[in-house]
Amino acid sequence: MRAIYLANKLFFRGKGLLLQYRMHTQIITTPYGSLRALWSSAGLYACEFDRDRELERSVEHGEYQGHVDDQLMVQFEDAIETFFMTVQMDFDLTHLDWSGVSEFHRAILRLCFQIPAGETRTYGELAELAGRPRAARAVGTAMARNRWPILIPCHRVVGAGGKLAGYSGTGGIATKCSLLEFESQATCNV
Repeated sequence: MRAIYLANKLFFRGKGLLLQYRMHTQIITTPYGSLRALWSSAGLYACEFDRDRELERSVEHGEYQGHVDDQLMVQFEDAIETFFMTVQMDFDLTHLDWSGVSEFHRAILRLCFQIPAGETRTYGELAELAGRPRAARAVGTAMARNRWPILIPCHRVVGAGGKLAGYSGTGGIATKCSLLEFESQATCNV
């Protein structure tokens, strides 16, 4: 695996204000393509498989390259490499930038993080584990807003009866199915 680090700025408009955040982008080569991780001063802000193949090609040719010496980025790269070798994720959620994530969604994402590789839980089961048995739809919303879909494995959360429902990461249900197959080495029917 190989990581490339980029420095950039993201702009958010809210309540009439234009806020500027300095972010660093880390691109890690994986069996599923490039994984893009956005880092803020508070930690890992988001990560997902890169949708922009043009950026991937330009980075391969050396454009946009910069280097950020951050031990957390190295730990994250190691965790991703380990995941694709062993299906075990070894990264501490305290290193995430949880800004903008409600307490309920944090609780649900932490429960999702605990689902073992090769197993699934339903939205309803996660709602019950969170002490909100009637909040299955709210759990679905938390999964849809998951900014860390490979790290917090929302692909392991399925609809009632095991039905594959949406996936917040790149590729939608096809990626969800592929990741479940990768983890369980079992047939996955959509």
